Amino acid sequence: MNVAPGETERGSALLLVVWMSALMAAILIGVIMLAHNQVRATAGDRVALQREAALQSALEIVAFDISQIGRSHVAQLPVQIDVGGYSVRVSQGRTQVLIDINMANEQQFAALFRQLGHDDLGARTLADRIMDWRDSDQTPRALGGESEAYSARPASAPRNRPFVSVEELQHVLGMSPRLWACAAPYLTVLGGTPLPVRESGSFEATTDETGMRVALLARTITVSGAQHEMAGLAEFRSATEVPFEWVAFGDDRLRTPTCLGGGGA
Repeated sequence: MNVAPGETERGSALLLVVWMSALMAAILIGVIMLAHNQVRATAGDRVALQREAALQSALEIVAFDISQIGRSHVAQLPVQIDVGGYSVRVSQGRTQVLIDINMANEQQFAALFRQLGHDDLGARTLADRIMDWRDSDQTPRALGGESEAYSARPASAPRNRPFVSVEELQHVLGMSPRLWACAAPYLTVLGGTPLPVRESGSFEATTDETGMRVALLARTITVSGAQHEMAGLAEFRSATEVPFEWVAFGDDRLRTPTCLGGGGA
């Protein structure tokens, strides 16, 4: 059977149209699915941002109340605050009772390392090295070490600034993985100033708050049961236009000690 040239061309054109239609349909479906996923992602991001804003707002409210009422308000925590459609519970941060590695002195560090099994000289050496890593100068302490002592590991040389995390402590010369694992559960960068117990004789609600630090924890639970937290460390001042500032935000979950026996290297 002979097919006229015109019919062959029409058949080819029809096949091309069908093929193009199928291709365009596939592209359209892909675009619709991509747009749908983007909308879902954007909605999820928006909810997350709203939740974070609510948590931070609750922290701001409680910190401001502490600055105005005084340390007596800390003793009244936790408090429940409704903000941005969220019910947020604000309490003292879990790290309030830990040693803040940006505020501790040589004696506190040395005492911790002795408790973890180090001998006195080793404990004092490590304490001096931590202070050298954290301070702003390049002058080594008697048992410490600045950049020159890290020639074999320059990437770990002292930053001469506050620690941003407890994990950074692993850079300090002489801090073995085992010793860090022993010490980490007792350390934080979100530690507050020790506060007097409300019922104790040393408690004075009107005591000057300049330099006082309080670790705060905001927590909210969604209808699905998911729990979300935000921790902040506020430092307070008296008689100033800015009564407090946030020193740090971060994770204040307590670590479980993983050290077996003494903590020596």
